Amino acid sequence: MELLRNIYESSVSGPQGEVWFELFGKYIQFGVEEEATLEYVKACAEYLNALPEATIKDLCEASIRYCNGFLADIGEPLKSFDNYKSVLSLIYPSTLIIPEPEYGDEPVIWMELNCEWEQEHGMQWVVRNNEVLYVGGFNGTDPWAEISKSTPWNYA
Repeated sequence: MELLRNIYESSVSGPQGEVWFELFGKYIQFGVEEEATLEYVKACAEYLNALPEATIKDLCEASIRYCNGFLADIGEPLKSFDNYKSVLSLIYPSTLIIPEPEYGDEPVIWMELNCEWEQEHGMQWVVRNNEVLYVGGFNGTDPWAEISKSTPWNYA
């Protein structure tokens, strides 16, 4: 499986194309937000596909909290899941956003996803150093910012 494919240079934001996402068994879009190089895109793509199982578990459990928190807020029945990975069947990754690196070449996961429970705003994942920093509605949370896990809209 090719890690990156269909790469082209955007006149506005740099390299764009598709990245293989093993967790979902499919290609998704990637886009460069700032002035990241193709080498940095590859580092983020490799990181995406090498997340430890503990980090994947944290992402899935946070996604379940987001799902049921959102459903509770709108008065809908909560969902139950057989295991933490069951939530992945309700999630559709859209774009791996590649920011300009801030700490050398440290890769980061900054991802926009769609989900069945919140179709208007979708979902966002931010992972740095194998720590899940943000899971919730997509709001453009900067992956390099100090992200508080105690805010009510962050389910990480």
